[in-house]
Formats: sequence, C-alpha cells, structure tokens
Amino acid sequence: MDEKIAENQARINMYSFLSRLFVEEVDEELLNKIKNTPELLELFPNTKDWELFNTKPLKQLIDEELNVDYTTIFILNVYPYESVFMNDEGHINPTPTNPTLQFYLENGYEVDLNKTRVLSPDHLAIELEFMITLIKEQLTAYSINNQEEERKYLDLQKRFMENHILQWMPIYLLAARDMAETPFYYDLCQTALEFIMTDYEYILSQLEEFENVS
Repeated sequence: MDEKIAENQARINMYSFLSRLFVEEVDEELLNKIKNTPELLELFPNTKDWELFNTKPLKQLIDEELNVDYTTIFILNVYPYESVFMNDEGHINPTPTNPTLQFYLENGYEVDLNKTRVLSPDHLAIELEFMITLIKEQLTAYSINNQEEERKYLDLQKRFMENHILQWMPIYLLAARDMAETPFYYDLCQTALEFIMTDYEYILSQLEEFENVS
C-alpha cells in the first residue's frame, strides 16, 4: 500500500476508535477486542496491568467498574463539549450560533444528533468524526493526484485543530484523565491527548512538504 494512504488510513482508524470510546460506554465486544489485540492494548498501558481487567469477567467489569466511571466523568462532571469550555457561562450550546456547527456547515458536513446520545455538535466524539471526514476528502484528492484539493483539506484539518480541537480538548482530556477512577479511562484520555498533539504535528509536516515542493 502507498505510504501516504497507509498513514492516513491509520489516522482514520485512530480517530474512529477514540470517537467510539468517548461517545458512549464501552461494550463487551469492543473491550474484548482491545484485550486481545496487542496493538490496541498498547494504547492502554495501565489497563494492561490492572488486576480487575485480567481477572474479572468483562461484562461484570463493564457493569461494576467502567460504566460507573464513564458516567461519573463524561455525564456528571466533565462535560465533553467545546462550548462548555469556551463560553463564559459554561453551558452546552446546541444552537445554530455554535461556532463548531458553523465550521461544519461551511465545509459541507452535517451532523444528525438523533443518531447519537450527544446534545450538541461540538461534542468531543463528533469533532473527532469531523476530522475523519476531512482526512477521507484529502485521500480522495490524493488518489486522483489533485494536489490543490489535497492541500485544501490538509489546511482545513490544520484550521479545525487550531480553532477548535486544540483550543479546548487538551485541557478537557487532562481534567477527565485526573478524574478517572479506572485505569481504562485514565489511559483513554492520555492516549487521546498524545494522539491529538502528534496528529497536529503530522498535519504541519504534510503542509510543509507542499511548501517545499512549490
């Protein structure tokens, strides 16, 4: 496989994986996949050594430990919405005035909140899904050798990172990580934080390559 395609497919896979884990509680099938896939388990270094993770039946672990922690962090205490962190009022903003929603609409992305439990389009998981859309468009342009379009979608990724994700998500993830009572959600927040920062550097490096060629 072409190296650039492989790199960007890996980015899509990671964004998708993280989005799924933040949008709702983990289920038994996914937790089992993490437990038995070395590449995924490496993303959860503390969970690997967690005694309950290695001894408790997965359904019981989910019901008694993980679901409780998910609810405490993401539903009751540290709301995963950009508007909560960026507005002085600290309220979720699901209205058309939401800047994140405006960014989506300007770039042809529509969010159907009826398909999810989220209350607003600036939920962490939805913002990660939007990055997937931009990467897919970038790859489509690359596949037909349309460098202008490819650069356009890389630049959109950079702008969305700088104007939205990086404005609030690192702070949010640190707060959520420090509230986690289970190694699993501690690891998830830490992994997401590291990936976001690394991916931003990757975007910058790809744009720099365009600068060097032109």
